[in-house]
Amino acid sequence: MREDGLDALLIFERGGDCSNTRYLTGFAHASTFTGDSLTLVRDDGEVALITSAIAHGEPMHSNIQTAWLETVRCLASGAAEAFAATAGEVLAAWTSRRVGLHDPDHLPLGIYRALTALGGLRFSPAQDLVAPLRRVKSPAEIAVLRRLGAITAEAMGAAVAAVREGVSESEIAAEAHRSAIAAGAELMAFGCYVATGPRGALKNVAPRPDRFVAPGELVVIDLGLKLAGYQSDMSRNVVVGRVDPRLADMLDACDAALAAGKAATRPGVRDVDVVAAVREVIAERGFEADDYSICHSYGLDLVEAPRFDAARPTTLTAGMTFFVEPMIIPPHVGSVCIEDMIVVTDTGCETLTPLPTRHWPGA
Repeated sequence: MREDGLDALLIFERGGDCSNTRYLTGFAHASTFTGDSLTLVRDDGEVALITSAIAHGEPMHSNIQTAWLETVRCLASGAAEAFAATAGEVLAAWTSRRVGLHDPDHLPLGIYRALTALGGLRFSPAQDLVAPLRRVKSPAEIAVLRRLGAITAEAMGAAVAAVREGVSESEIAAEAHRSAIAAGAELMAFGCYVATGPRGALKNVAPRPDRFVAPGELVVIDLGLKLAGYQSDMSRNVVVGRVDPRLADMLDACDAALAAGKAATRPGVRDVDVVAAVREVIAERGFEADDYSICHSYGLDLVEAPRFDAARPTTLTAGMTFFVEPMIIPPHVGSVCIEDMIVVTDTGCETLTPLPTRHWPGA
């Protein structure tokens, strides 16, 4: 920050879209709460939180205990003038005048105008200060992610075990929810998607109580939950009864592609090369036309940097985390998808969702 000539950094986030707020302050702003949060970071590392995300007008009803800061200002009003006046007080106490704006394109114009009206403050864009910190996870974060992965894998195991002929999609999803919450999940994030047969080609589709598992039909289970704000995502396929040889080949290809993606992961490799390794296996097996495979990084958000963008490749380093998600999705079959959470290590990668990948006859 000092190298950029800044005394402080300002981060404003709305509603439940507040991962930077949680990263910098610990404040678990639940998505059910109305209100916004403004975080100030001084150049020596001191942090202040200003928030209107207060339920019932009472901070103690609003997870305020999760903020680990000495300076927390709770606002009864979400008006731009209230945010600006309080931020001005904190900045004046810090004698901070040169303020970087984390995301100036999304700072409400009313707050910006109210801040500039205070006088004595100079603002400049500073979009690139927080993202590099979040891109590589700390040992403490990785410890949380290991626990998150274990809970997710356990919940997925419960869902897989519930799959049998005649059971509904909703009953399968319920087992995942029960297991995850019982094991300490903070919340279910996007929850548990379960789809049987061709309906699974919709991929991210809510389970239905009137859709039942049929023999030989592909079942896709996609599960995401949160622990300490961190997000998981994991997928498995199940087939009950006889599996069609062509479907078995797709499942084998998907499993092999997942293994190839993990094998390609190590420090010094470009992120896009991991995706290429996944897709190469699927193409070799003859399923390139229905290949929708991706990788995406995760943390406090479901999708973070690096973005696995071919136009902006990123070199992997130890501590980066992402999902390897090979997908073969023929519309007449459903979603063949086997997905794991991984973290890049000094020598390769560690799988954080320890559950077998093969759950079909002959596997």
